[in-house]
Amino acid sequence: MLFDSSKVLLFRYFVLCIGIAPGIIFAWLWVNSGLGANPAEAAVHFTGKTGLVLLLITIAFSPAFRLTGWRGVMAARRQIGLWAFFWLVVHMLTWFGWDQYWDWQWIWHDIWALHYVRYGVLALLLLVPLAVTSFQWFPQHMGWKAWHWLHRFIYLSAGLGIYHFWELTRADYLVPFVFGSVLAFLVVFRLIDALIHRQ
Repeated sequence: MLFDSSKVLLFRYFVLCIGIAPGIIFAWLWVNSGLGANPAEAAVHFTGKTGLVLLLITIAFSPAFRLTGWRGVMAARRQIGLWAFFWLVVHMLTWFGWDQYWDWQWIWHDIWALHYVRYGVLALLLLVPLAVTSFQWFPQHMGWKAWHWLHRFIYLSAGLGIYHFWELTRADYLVPFVFGSVLAFLVVFRLIDALIHRQ
């Protein structure tokens, strides 16, 4: 038991490194002028892709647990989910502040005029109640069934985020296509798993 607990702790430290690593990479790019001619746009794209990748990893933790049965995966799921939320909030704030210069009139104009911006904002807003209720107190007081139904919004949020990314892509659609394929696989896995366990 102690050995297993040590493995869980090490895995949680590994997840912590995953959450912190993008910040280190971004700092290195910033110091070494690796953000290109438009650093604001590069920063927005970097943080958005980071948050979306971590969101897909969060969704993948449940299938990983089903396949391995190792409790360490589920022990760190909330942790990786909060890191995904953190980077997506940074993505939004980077767009608000660095790209739009906190010009709220223009920000509101883009939200209402550009549908892909609306979908991106909606994707993040759907994650807010999930982040707030991710702590252990909430499932016990909400009821596990209601809590699980609420947290299924992560699939919708990921789908909207991928569509947001797709619409922003100008030439190479490979990365958003891969993201969409991964999400589709995870959704199909979840549906099949639900059908199997209902029988």
